[in-house]
Amino acid sequence: MSSSPEPGTAEAPAPQSFGGRARSGTLWIVAGFGLGQFLRLAANVVLASILFEEVFALMAIVLAVMMGLAMFSDIGLQTNVVQHPQGDEPDFLNTAWTLQVVRGILLFLVAVALAWPLSRFYGANDPKAYELLYLIPIVALTSLIDGLQSAKVMTAARHLRIKEVTKIEFLVVPFNMGVMLLLAWHYRSAYALAVASVLSSVLHTVLTYQMLEGARSRFRWAPEVVKTIISFGKWVFLSTLLTFLAIQLDRLALPRIFSLAEVGVYSIAASLAVIVPTLAGKLQWSVLFPWYSRMLEEGMSLPEAFGRTRTAMMASSSFLCALLASGASSFFALAYDTRYTMGGMLLPILACGAWFSCLETMYGATFVAAGRPKWSALSNATKVATFACLLLLVAVFDLNILVAASFLTLSEFLRWLVCHVLGRQLGLRNARSEIGLFVVFLAVSLAGWWLVEHAPLISDLKPFWRLAVLGVVVTLLFAPLFVRFLLPLVRRR
Repeated sequence: MSSSPEPGTAEAPAPQSFGGRARSGTLWIVAGFGLGQFLRLAANVVLASILFEEVFALMAIVLAVMMGLAMFSDIGLQTNVVQHPQGDEPDFLNTAWTLQVVRGILLFLVAVALAWPLSRFYGANDPKAYELLYLIPIVALTSLIDGLQSAKVMTAARHLRIKEVTKIEFLVVPFNMGVMLLLAWHYRSAYALAVASVLSSVLHTVLTYQMLEGARSRFRWAPEVVKTIISFGKWVFLSTLLTFLAIQLDRLALPRIFSLAEVGVYSIAASLAVIVPTLAGKLQWSVLFPWYSRMLEEGMSLPEAFGRTRTAMMASSSFLCALLASGASSFFALAYDTRYTMGGMLLPILACGAWFSCLETMYGATFVAAGRPKWSALSNATKVATFACLLLLVAVFDLNILVAASFLTLSEFLRWLVCHVLGRQLGLRNARSEIGLFVVFLAVSLAGWWLVEHAPLISDLKPFWRLAVLGVVVTLLFAPLFVRFLLPLVRRR
């Protein structure tokens, strides 16, 4: 790029500012994600008391379909803007935004077309699934609306202006929760959740124009830019398609094997388990991927860049997964009625899979930053193929949903093995620390489970106080790791 940016072009920050931006961005993401998950969890508990279990299964199918379409059509628009040297130039940015708008329109049309066959497919197993005929088109409006959000979002991601984006989330998430609960209380149906998601998308899109800094988005079609985006995005497309299947295959397949009531309970447990890898993914792709890209441009080796953050991320993920695994039964006893008891057995199994999933997000960001997105596709393909084969065993031998959850965790383990082997080709040799932290995670999880289930005095406490004691104990057990690896990273200047 030229030394004098064109008018309307965001000026790239100095390379030395990226470390501070990364630390600040991490704090904002954790704060925003924490607030969002707290509000969603509280809303989920309220919704579970006023809605039927089938509602959660229906919305899990709808959201899986929409995520699938979004990832199926992902050609790495934001990833291109973040990584490409011309990501700040108006032609490049506006062409990417134009592609975003077109993609949103196509996603809406395809989702509407899929509504009828999907409602018939799932309705054959449970008649309540016929509601998908109307739910999918309503939720599909979010794709149309999100496609119109400002290109300023992509620019903010490129320059790690995460604070600005997170402020929007601080407004949208409470709005979504409030509207959803109000509509659910009045209508007592899945349509409340669908309409709330559409209204939230409208608010989010409007705020991207009002609250973010940057040039105005304009329609532009530069053939050379389109070629560049598509060339890089073909592997991103395949990787994200397989990522979708890796994340959502259980939500799509299980309703065809088990009742919607069982899948509804599973969906709640899975939504809790996925919190940790989702947070890890947000940190990797919103903070560390741009940072990796800039550091590689400055000549830093990938093993050095990866090594600066790897152990701190792994320790934090292990801590959160241990809380989920050891506190599952107490949490379900506290927050849900007896219809959801099975969730307390499902969550520890899924939390083990979440631990391996966190590692995959770390490797995935480094693979793309190193220009090897096809490696992410390969690792996700391993999980998809493995889990699909194992699901056939569930269907053929009429195995229960706990076995299905165990098979999901096994497929996550195999995906991690592939990532580990591929990572060694980039000099990422981390077997000792990864195995060591997995042992710590298992040991702390088992100790926490014994504490709340069998320890004298503590196991007799009410669920809330058992969880409080558990939180203190697990935090103390992980404190040495935090002091050794996380604290220096936060303090580094």
